[in-house]
Amino acid sequence: MDILATLDPILRAGGPYVFLVGALFMRISAIAFLAPGIGERTVPARVRLAIAIAITLILAPMVLASAPPPPQLPSAVVTLYAAEAMSGLLIGFALRIMIFVLEIAGSIAAQHISLSQLFGANVGFDPSSPFSAILVTSALALAAASGVHFHMVNALAQSYEILPFGMFPGAAETGVWSTNRLGEAIAKALALASPFVILGFIYSLALAASSRAMPQLMAAFVGAPAITLAGLALFAVTAPIILFEWLAGLERVLMDFLAGPL
Repeated sequence: MDILATLDPILRAGGPYVFLVGALFMRISAIAFLAPGIGERTVPARVRLAIAIAITLILAPMVLASAPPPPQLPSAVVTLYAAEAMSGLLIGFALRIMIFVLEIAGSIAAQHISLSQLFGANVGFDPSSPFSAILVTSALALAAASGVHFHMVNALAQSYEILPFGMFPGAAETGVWSTNRLGEAIAKALALASPFVILGFIYSLALAASSRAMPQLMAAFVGAPAITLAGLALFAVTAPIILFEWLAGLERVLMDFLAGPL
């Protein structure tokens, strides 16, 4: 009883800060739900929870040192948690969009070499083109091997300079940013898949010319295996370039979630 009486002042003084740690966990858990690698559906929920708790404990001393006073009213606690959750979802979306870039690029590439009809399980159990599955899986392995997760923790610590603790992201600014970032993602995916678009265009011209020259020839049956073989060879050559360009884009986004170029 004497020990409890001794610890009672400490618990009373530190109790309100539990709400601040919980708010910090709201942001980190939202990011862990969407971040590449950590947020994949193949990662067990307990592992994601453990990672979110570990990152929260790492960042808590730094963030709480400059955090506002702990909220006293229940409405203030709800507002704080909602603001941190929105900030976490925004940052998580900024990271997750890099996975969308590879998925779109893989779908565009597969469509132009007649492999879009082949679907298989991706890292998230969602049907996708074979190129998308290979690119996403390889990109996540490359990111983990290059130590991006360490840079991600450092970027999360710096995110409080961009999105201050306890403040809602601006609705108008968020809408404009989301629209622009989606456009940039589609443009980036098309740029990564541009060799396959060019190959498909050349194949279409050759197919039209051969059909024009020899109408009785079933040019599509002759050209389909050729375009598939050429596409697979092109993918073997360009996949490393695509992956390293993607990794460079992810590092740029980690340096600045909102303004970093893809």
